[in-house]
Amino acid sequence: MKNIDFSFAGLNGSIMSENKVKITKNFQPFLGYHQMRDYVIQYLSCTDLPDWQGEYLYTGIEYDVIQKENGNIIRIFKDAKKDGLVYAYSRMLPFEENVKIFYLKGNEEYFDDMNNSFFHSGWEQILLWKKRMILHASLIETAYGGILFSGVSGAGKTTQAELWMKWEQARQINGDRPILYKSDKGWLGCGSPYAGSSECYINECIPIKTIILLEQGTQTSLQRVSITEAVKRIYANSTVYTWNKEYVEKLLNLIMILVQEIPVYRLINRADHDSVEIVKKELQKEVI
Repeated sequence: MKNIDFSFAGLNGSIMSENKVKITKNFQPFLGYHQMRDYVIQYLSCTDLPDWQGEYLYTGIEYDVIQKENGNIIRIFKDAKKDGLVYAYSRMLPFEENVKIFYLKGNEEYFDDMNNSFFHSGWEQILLWKKRMILHASLIETAYGGILFSGVSGAGKTTQAELWMKWEQARQINGDRPILYKSDKGWLGCGSPYAGSSECYINECIPIKTIILLEQGTQTSLQRVSITEAVKRIYANSTVYTWNKEYVEKLLNLIMILVQEIPVYRLINRADHDSVEIVKKELQKEVI
């Protein structure tokens, strides 16, 4: 077995594969050997795949989720370009820190680099069971602390990060999917191998000062949102396995703790310097 060790968001992990796995650019900053591992992802070849009988909880283009009679939940992977060829499966529940993905021998192409290998790992679930969550957001480091800009696609997450980098010498940590978790020093936002068009792959964690929910408008305004609205909107911008009740419960519990401890604002903006100033002024109040 070939090993690749990595670390992000305060967790150490390892990939174990029978075949060589190419290291892609986005994973390079996260590589490094650690004696203690929090989880292991194994890719194992087999000559046959098991029977899929059970209740289909989810059907998608790239995979289906099935609950078997014994209560176990498995995910089967398929290739739509090959008439739905099923080439691999993994067990999702009960969760184990040693995650195993079994694939039909001869289908190594689906696991030949870090990106396609990680796709099969159920990484979001691994993180959540370790009390970490992925938020669709842009994370920057400023003189006032870490700011997360979140919102629907096209809301201006990239633009806001760029404005802060231009006017306030902010530093971007991740532009698409930072990881959030509560450490013994408070909530941290961390870089990840998934950064969207920003291609900002920084293996660092910074203290989170605030979360800004973005909306576009003709006038600039900033308003702190209620806990209920904050939970709803952050949940909507998180990676969710809606078919997994335990996953949803864990995520909602984590978000509830987050919004009770980190201020969340709604920023209606025109994507200009005013949007930087109004947030800056609010953060300065807290510093004073």
